[in-house]
Amino acid sequence: MTAIGRLVLMLARLLEDDEREEIGHFLAESVHGIEAAEAASEEQASDEPDWSYLWHALLGASDHAHRILALLEFERIYFDVSAITESARELRSLINAAYELTCEVHARDGLVLEAGTTIEELWRQFALHRAALVDADLESVRRTPSPEAPGWTVDIDEHGGFVATITSEAADVAPWKFWGSAATAASAAHTLAWFFHDRPPKIVFDPPASLMPLASNVVDADRSPEGPSVAELLARRGTAYVDHVRAVQEARDALRRRAEDVEGFLAERAAGLNAADPQRLRHQKVLTALPSGDNRDHLGFANTVMWVATRLVVGTRNPVWGDFEGHRDETPLDIAAGLLGADDMDAFTLKLFTPKIDLMMAPGWAGPLFRVGSNGNHRVHTARMLELPWLAAAVRVEAFPPSWRIIDLLAMDPDGGTKIRSFEHRMRERTELVTGLLRRGVIDGDLTGERGETLRCRRLPAAWLLHRAEYATAVNAVYEDRYPGALAQLGIPPEAGTNPSAWQRWLAEA
Repeated sequence: MTAIGRLVLMLARLLEDDEREEIGHFLAESVHGIEAAEAASEEQASDEPDWSYLWHALLGASDHAHRILALLEFERIYFDVSAITESARELRSLINAAYELTCEVHARDGLVLEAGTTIEELWRQFALHRAALVDADLESVRRTPSPEAPGWTVDIDEHGGFVATITSEAADVAPWKFWGSAATAASAAHTLAWFFHDRPPKIVFDPPASLMPLASNVVDADRSPEGPSVAELLARRGTAYVDHVRAVQEARDALRRRAEDVEGFLAERAAGLNAADPQRLRHQKVLTALPSGDNRDHLGFANTVMWVATRLVVGTRNPVWGDFEGHRDETPLDIAAGLLGADDMDAFTLKLFTPKIDLMMAPGWAGPLFRVGSNGNHRVHTARMLELPWLAAAVRVEAFPPSWRIIDLLAMDPDGGTKIRSFEHRMRERTELVTGLLRRGVIDGDLTGERGETLRCRRLPAAWLLHRAEYATAVNAVYEDRYPGALAQLGIPPEAGTNPSAWQRWLAEA
C-alpha cells in the first residue's frame, strides 16, 4: 500500500461508520465516472485534446483534493498534520489553476496545442499568444512620430513594469521621466504615444524589446521607486518655477492688503471664478473615462511629474469653486494664512506641492485637459483663487484600447438617470453617434460584427468624443475655451460641437 493509501485508511478510521460509508460511496462513484470518461476518450481519440474528459478529470481531482483537505482539517485528527494539510491545499490550488487555464485556452482560437505539453509550458504559450493578439490590435493605431517631438528610451521588464527616459533636454514644463505598467512592450509605447497625443514621440527600447508573455500582474510591475518626484521637479527650477514664485509673491502682497479679512478675500475670488470661469462638467470623470476594450488584455498606464497650467485642470471633486460641502472647508484659509506670513517663497512652494497633487490627464488633439485624482482637490481650488498659473503635480494617463463593443461605450457614461431608458434605445443612439463620427471623419475606424456592435479605431482625437451627446458636448465646450479653434481642426462647427441636440443632428446628417 502506498503512503497516501495508508494516510487515507488512517483518516477513514477516525470517522463514524455512516460518514465513512458515505465517503466510500462517493469515491467509488467518482472513480466509476472517471473510468467511464476514460472509455469514452478512447472512442474519441484525435489530434485535439478531449476537453470533456480533461475538465471532468480536473474537476473530479479538485473535489477529491477538497475532501482530503476537509479530512485533514477535522478537529478529531489529534496529531499535527499541518505539513500534509498545506500540501493538500497547494495541490487543490494547482488543480483549480490548471482547470481555469484549460478553459481559457479552449476559448482562444489560433493556439497550436501538442500532446504532452506541461501546464507550465501551456501557460507560457497561452501568455505569448495573448501578447501577440494585443500587439496585433495596436498595429492599427500606431502613429508616425512627430519630427519636432523628443525621443524616449523605454526599459520594460518581464512583469510589464517600465521606465521611460527622455533622450534629450526636456522642455521647461514637460516631463523627463515616466514609470508605468503595460501588457507588452508595444503597449508601453502606445501608452506614451497617448500621453503625447498631440505630438507622438519617437520611442526606442533599451534593452531591445523581444516577444514576451502577456504581463497582467500590476503588483509585480511596480517601478514607482524609479520614477520622478515632485521634489525633483521643483529642484530643476526653470521658467515655470520662476513664473510660479512671482505669482506667489503677488498673491501674498494681495493678501497682506486684505490681512484683516482674508476669508472675505478668498470668498470674493471664488465668486469671481464661479462667474467668469465656472466648472462646467457635472461629472469630472467623463474627461478620463475609457471603455473596457473588446480585448480585455490591453493594459497600459504611465505616471510622471510635470508643471501643469492651472487653468487646464477643469474637473475637481467639488464643482463650485471654494465650496467643499463641509469637507475641510478651512484648508484654503490655512494655506492663505501660511502665505500671508511667508518670506521664503521656495519653502512655501515646497510645502504647497507636497504631499503631491495627483492629476489625471485627458489627452486631446490640440493639447491635454486634466482633472483632480486622489489628492490635491483643496489645493487646486486654492491655486485658482490665488491666481497661481502653474501646479507642480504628479500626472497619470491610462491608454485607450483600440477596439470596443458599443455596450462598453454605454458603460463609460455616468448614470444620470439614463438607465431608465431602454437598453435597445441607448444601444441604437450610441451606434448612430459613432456612425456619424466615422462618416464625418472626426474619428477613423470601422464598425464590425454582424450588427456593427464593435468599433475598431485607427485614430481617436479624444476619448470623450465617444460619450453620450450630453457629456461629449460639455467637454467639447470646455476644450474649445481652453484651446480656441480646436473643434474647427476636426471640422466640427463650434455651435454643433457644444450643444447636445445640435451635435446629434450634425452627426445624423453625415
